[in-house]
Amino acid sequence: MPVQSQLSIRDAVGGALRFVREDWQFVLAVAGCAALAQGLVLALGPSLIWMVALIVVLITAHTALASGALGLPRPFFDRLPGDSARVAAAMTMIGFFLGIIFLMLTFVAMSILISPYETQVKAAGENQAALQAIIQRAIEGRPEVITIIMAVGAAIVFGLTTRFYLAAPATIDRRRVTVFESWKMTRGNFLRIAGARLLLLTPAFIFASALQSLVSIALQTPVNDPVVMLQYASGNPLGFAGFYTLGLFLQIAIFSALEAALSARLYRALSASPVR
Repeated sequence: MPVQSQLSIRDAVGGALRFVREDWQFVLAVAGCAALAQGLVLALGPSLIWMVALIVVLITAHTALASGALGLPRPFFDRLPGDSARVAAAMTMIGFFLGIIFLMLTFVAMSILISPYETQVKAAGENQAALQAIIQRAIEGRPEVITIIMAVGAAIVFGLTTRFYLAAPATIDRRRVTVFESWKMTRGNFLRIAGARLLLLTPAFIFASALQSLVSIALQTPVNDPVVMLQYASGNPLGFAGFYTLGLFLQIAIFSALEAALSARLYRALSASPVR
């Protein structure tokens, strides 16, 4: 049985950083186009159409960045729509699995919380107001259950996304929807891939979030209270669109670019090795 070569965290992280540093003009162009495209839709006000547009531009931007990091012959924009659609299909499949896990964890949490109130729940019957009051009391009485379930859920999501981390670059490179091959390629390298993600993307996320906070302060956009922010977005759609466009630009240019580059470099390293 062939054994996979040792994956170097330093080489993977260094390769991702080198791509962003050397191709910074390409990265900024992709981030700018994606942010501006959703900003034009958002200027009309938050809506379902904007949410769809946001998803489309995020997937397209990630596909473009990963394609660049994979070293595909440029220009590759003639294949970008098809690659983006296939990446969207792969991400949908992964999201389906994560959704099942979310439902399972929700069921477990509610079972634990409601078990001491079983008699009251039966007495409430189909009285929705009474049931909601019981659930609220159960949550307030045992908040540690929610904390533990959330921690377990976060760990499971991180673990699964690490095993599926090569799905997007593999889908782009092979020009077909590729999900479970990522599970095979990452076998034996889970800790290294997880370490590379934490080492590179944690500071990138913190840095991008800090810059976004500075933008919100400069533009006086309320972001700490979701209700107030929604009211602000409804009353000042252009102002909110400007803030969100700048924030999304920073998110793509810093975090998304490094994430796409890291997954691409990891894929190149592991796809060249024999898989068990």
